[in-house]
Formats: sequence, structure tokens, C-alpha cells
Amino acid sequence: MESQVGIKRFDHVCWAVWKIEDVLPFLTQLLGCKEVDRFRNEEAGYAGVVLAVPGSDTCIEVLEPIADDSFLARFLRKRGPGIHHLTFEVKDVEKAAEAVRSFGIEPWGGVRRNHGWVETFVHPKDSGGVLIQFYQEEDHTHEGQDGQGSAP
Repeated sequence: MESQVGIKRFDHVCWAVWKIEDVLPFLTQLLGCKEVDRFRNEEAGYAGVVLAVPGSDTCIEVLEPIADDSFLARFLRKRGPGIHHLTFEVKDVEKAAEAVRSFGIEPWGGVRRNHGWVETFVHPKDSGGVLIQFYQEEDHTHEGQDGQGSAP
């Protein structure tokens, strides 16, 4: 059965933590993940690291808050460290958002353009408890390619 939202691939799972350095040894030394990018989003109040998972084309993204009033700090205070979201790359975010609407769910926050990608979300209350992100890359250069860092 083909995906109604046009999934191309599962991109990453995002893990929210208070301090990235506290979980990095587990991911790199024990699991063998390789760090491929680091980034900061001062505006949204978080920093992150992207790790390649051995034997897979998916990644683990680990985020930590860098501001006490950020969405991530609020998430951690309410729910504690753990899975924050799952991300799927889709063929067309606008069509994915329409498929979500046709399924009876309003995409959370609409469709947004941000740092070289287009994205939309399904709120955890509509998905059974996990934030779902659908994204599509636009023509751009990743900020991480010039040392600034970026990830969807």
C-alpha cells in the first residue's frame, strides 16, 4: 500500500535531552553512531547533533535546550527526556498536508518554510502520542556545509 502522504523515506528520530554530552558516549561508543553535524538555532532556543546510525540510512537527532523558555525546555519539564519527534521525508509537503487534512487531521502549525526545507507536523494528540514531522528539501545549501549547522 502506498503512503497517502508521499513518504520517500524515514529520515530521523529526534531525542530531547537536557545535555547532549550526557548521551553522546552511549550513542557513539556503545551503539557506534557517527556524528555528522552539529547545529544551533538561537531563535528557537535549542542546539543539536545529528548522528548516522550504523547499517542504516536514517539518523538520530539529539536536541538540547539553550534557552529556559524554549519549546524544548518546556517539553523536557513536562515530559522528561525521550523521543521528541519522528521525521519523514516526503515528495511534496503541500500534498502531504492535504492528505493529513483528508484524513481528518489539521496539520499542526500549517506548512512552514524554514532553513532550506518545507515542513508540516501532526500533533501528538492526533497521532497517538508522538509528534510527526513531514519535510521536503528545497534547493539550497545546508548551513552545516559552511560550519553553521542545520537539520530538519
